[in-house]
Amino acid sequence: MASQINQQLQHWLPRRLATPVTATLALVVSISGVMMFFHLGEGAVKTAHEWLGMAFVLFMLVHLLSNWGALSNHFRQGVARSGAAAVILATGLFLGSSASSESGGPELVYRALQEAPVASVAALFQVDETSLRDVLAERGIATDSARQSLSDAATKAGLSKREAVKQLVAGVDRLR
Repeated sequence: MASQINQQLQHWLPRRLATPVTATLALVVSISGVMMFFHLGEGAVKTAHEWLGMAFVLFMLVHLLSNWGALSNHFRQGVARSGAAAVILATGLFLGSSASSESGGPELVYRALQEAPVASVAALFQVDETSLRDVLAERGIATDSARQSLSDAATKAGLSKREAVKQLVAGVDRLR
């Protein structure tokens, strides 16, 4: 079944076209998203972002269907599942907080990093969980387990949650 879908997609939209268009749309939507974040050229940028974003979704779905076998193999690995879980968690935090308040932006990211388990944060930043816990300990934030949140560890260490995130980012930077 998957190979039939793949053949039909290849006929309708060959990879030699789909891949560069998908990559270009990803780049354009990323740049326009950053511009919107900094409130640059909001009217035209927002319109372009929304319409080209729809095109990106279409091409991305074609790309996913065309590469379903490889994608399935990736998600058999724990790292891929952890990364996807971290993205879903962050998305849920963004959407959940926007439903309950008007604030968002960087503060929302800080809260997501503070409340997520250290294991999810490690997966999000694509660093080894044990190494991240070691670096945090060196920076005065000892964690009892990978399930412990940064917020909980910071409170036990007598640090503010914001300072804990700063130490986290500095620690991740060192691991890369």
